[in-house]
Amino acid sequence: MASNEARLERVLEAIASAMTGDYDNRVPLAEVEDPLLEVEVGINYLLDDLALRQRENQAQTQAMREQAERIQTQARSLIAALSTPIITLWPGVLILPLIGDFDRERAERTTAVLLERVANERARYVILDLTGIESISTDTAHSLLRMTRAGAMLGVTCLVTGILPQAAAQLVALDADISHLRTFSRVSEALEVVLGDARIR
Repeated sequence: MASNEARLERVLEAIASAMTGDYDNRVPLAEVEDPLLEVEVGINYLLDDLALRQRENQAQTQAMREQAERIQTQARSLIAALSTPIITLWPGVLILPLIGDFDRERAERTTAVLLERVANERARYVILDLTGIESISTDTAHSLLRMTRAGAMLGVTCLVTGILPQAAAQLVALDADISHLRTFSRVSEALEVVLGDARIR
C-alpha cells in the first residue's frame, strides 16, 4: 500500500495536469478508508466533471466553427450574386453590366451564372455592357471571348456595348480576335438592333 506521502504526490500530479487542461490523469484510489481517500475520490469526481465540460465546450466550439463556415459560404454566394447582376430587359433579352476587375475567377463564375440564365429563360440576346471596365488585360480579354463563344454555342447573340477608348486600345494591342462580336458605343444602340431583329422576325 502506498504511503500517504506518495498518495498526496499523485493528487498533486493530477491537479497539476488539470491546470494544463489535461483532465485524463486520475488519482489511483487506495484500498483503505481514510480522510485522504475522500480527497482522492473528490479529485477524481472533479476531473470527471472538468473533462465533461471540456468535451461539451469542444463540441460547442466545433458547432460555432461550422456555423461560421456556413455563414461565410452564404456570404460568398451573396457577394457573387451581387457582383453578377444579370437583368432581364424583356423575355429573351438579358443585359449584364460588368463593373470593376474582371479576373479569371470572376469570369468563370459570371459565365456559369449567365449560361444558366440563358438556358432557363431561353434568351436569344445578351448585352454585355463594359462601361464599368476601364482597362482590359489579356486574361480579361480571353475571359470575355470565352463567355461570348459559350453563349453562341447556346444560340445566343452577344452584343457588346460601352467599350471605353482605353479598353478598346488594349484589345487592339492584345491582337484579340473580336470579329465575331457586335459592338456598340451605347446600350441604346444595341437595343435598337434587338428591336429591329424582333420586328423582322
